[in-house]
Amino acid sequence: MVAGIARHLAGMAVAWLVFVAEAVVGYLGLLAYAVATGSDVGGPLAGPVLVLIAAVLGVALIPLLFLPAVAVGEAAGRRRGTGRVVAVAVPVAVVLAAVYSVAGAVATQVSAGYVPLVAAIAALVVVAPVVSYALTARGVGWVARRVPRRWGGSAASLSPEVG
Repeated sequence: MVAGIARHLAGMAVAWLVFVAEAVVGYLGLLAYAVATGSDVGGPLAGPVLVLIAAVLGVALIPLLFLPAVAVGEAAGRRRGTGRVVAVAVPVAVVLAAVYSVAGAVATQVSAGYVPLVAAIAALVVVAPVVSYALTARGVGWVARRVPRRWGGSAASLSPEVG
């Protein structure tokens, strides 16, 4: 049980870091575009505020999107390997992201023409964090199963859900 919780906590942390890193890369891309086209680069707080917003949004997305997607992926591909878990978790995350973004766009009265664009961007942005979450959780589970055996301990305390 402890190993199962630890592997999901590690996956959550990695997914959050990847989500924030995507915001940093996105900001640097926008900054490079602004410099290349001679546009306004924004204020001095544009980058830090974008990263802060991504960090807060990433914390909210962990229980609402990343955890359910990986949990469904693990339930569907438990005995079939990591590739199956990732292959199931990514579409689930894409659908959840599209639904959440459409609901947010409608709630904030975004123009109807932009709703598909918002949903597509949201779906693309969650792929890397979900893949990293699934791979980290499976990797930590794999390590947790092998470390006790290697160092003379027992793997009996580990739950069968690991790996």
